[in-house]
Amino acid sequence: MSQKTGAKRRFDSSTFTVGGSLDLPVEPLPPDPGPGEPVVPRTDAPVVILPIGEVDEEMLQGITAEVSAMYGRRVLVEKTLPVPKYAFNPSRDQYHSASILKRVESSMRPDWDAAIGVVDVDLFVPEVPFIFGEADRSTRAAIISLSRLRPELGTQDSRSELLRKRLASEVIHQLGLIRGLAHCPNNRCVMFMSTTVQETDKKGLQLCANCRKRLSTSDR
Repeated sequence: MSQKTGAKRRFDSSTFTVGGSLDLPVEPLPPDPGPGEPVVPRTDAPVVILPIGEVDEEMLQGITAEVSAMYGRRVLVEKTLPVPKYAFNPSRDQYHSASILKRVESSMRPDWDAAIGVVDVDLFVPEVPFIFGEADRSTRAAIISLSRLRPELGTQDSRSELLRKRLASEVIHQLGLIRGLAHCPNNRCVMFMSTTVQETDKKGLQLCANCRKRLSTSDR
């Protein structure tokens, strides 16, 4: 996870690093995530998912119940935004994550709890080859890419369902960062910083007991 200094605190989530260390335990911690009572929100402000470019709205609608159950917020899908052309970097054949995140931030409304942009283009930040997503706690906005989450094997139905689960996991993860949680060393916790889709599949959709406790006592 990288943190920028200055007026904003920005968190890069689920990044793939080269030659770096995630400073995680050698042996994975025992799996303990499980369903529990959602954190009761202070207001009825919704979490809003913003499709950016060509994104399957039915899939976005299909994750709203799981995200809502985790955080106790209504989850709405808003109208589609265009992919900003200026975010494209031709030398990398990728899109700069921060540029698209700014588009999400500019769409944020005062009556929303958080805004999560979902795009189907490959994202990068300068320090790493690619990222699954990025969140900014100060603006309560995040961006997630479907590009690296797409399964390559299986039937069309099985691939669609696996992509839906991976997206739900990433949305819950990014919202955790927005709400003040850090990356978790428990590889069964949704707040674990996965660097591969296999790790995303393993961690699932639930917070571990420690992260759930931190969330329930944090300033939301």
